[in-house]
Amino acid sequence: MTLLRTRPRTAPVTRPSPLRDAVAAEWMKVRTLRSTWAFLAGGVIATALGALILFFLVQSYDAATPAERANFETADPTVVTMPFVMFFVGSIGAMLITSEYTTRSIGPALLAVPQRRLLIGAKAAVAGLAGAGCGAVFALLAFADARLMLGDRPAPINPWPRWTDAIPTVLCAALIVTVTCLVALGLGAVMRSTAAALTTLGGLVLVAPIFAHFLPTVWQLRLASVLLPNLTPQLAGSDHPYLLSQGGAAAVTAGYVLLALAAGAISFARRDS
Repeated sequence: MTLLRTRPRTAPVTRPSPLRDAVAAEWMKVRTLRSTWAFLAGGVIATALGALILFFLVQSYDAATPAERANFETADPTVVTMPFVMFFVGSIGAMLITSEYTTRSIGPALLAVPQRRLLIGAKAAVAGLAGAGCGAVFALLAFADARLMLGDRPAPINPWPRWTDAIPTVLCAALIVTVTCLVALGLGAVMRSTAAALTTLGGLVLVAPIFAHFLPTVWQLRLASVLLPNLTPQLAGSDHPYLLSQGGAAAVTAGYVLLALAAGAISFARRDS
């Protein structure tokens, strides 16, 4: 009699994914940073203050004469609320890398993930996820508040005759928050300083739009049209005074991401930790 010997079946070996592991580690870092929750609280406060300003605007509109109502500005949250949301959520992206330089933990991070491009790619993935999630939540809250307060009031104060008309603007607002978070990550990688990165981010999304209003009309529109907070209405194709078409606004948006991440990746790869 011949005995047949069979080898025991072994479970297939699964190779670890370095990118997935790096993204998981970075996601854990961003959840454990106290600054993350502080910036999210800032976004909540900005949304609440924006709703309060809108409430007083609606009250003023109701008390105005028909002639005065025709001169009211559009009650669009992208003007008052979303720039501050962009700053607070974008700051989370900057802190993903500047906090490691501040605490000197960039060395251990590079020991765990020696491939710098892989590490900055994982940080970019987490910044994009955080920006998209937080941007969507804050945009929905801001526009829900606006829609509830405006009710059936007509234009110009109400830019959306139906609630479905606000969907493109909500989606584009969330997209611009995501882009801002990625831009902030690139700024942090280049500057390696939390103060410098957040100051530059604040100048880009809060100060520059105000500064543009003091320029002559031609230059005001040229500068304002390419600023991050003003890309939302241009991407959505809503009524706006700016110069870019939807395709032009999409190209400028992509340019922000490519330039910031490319500069951050090159700086992170070539400079010593």
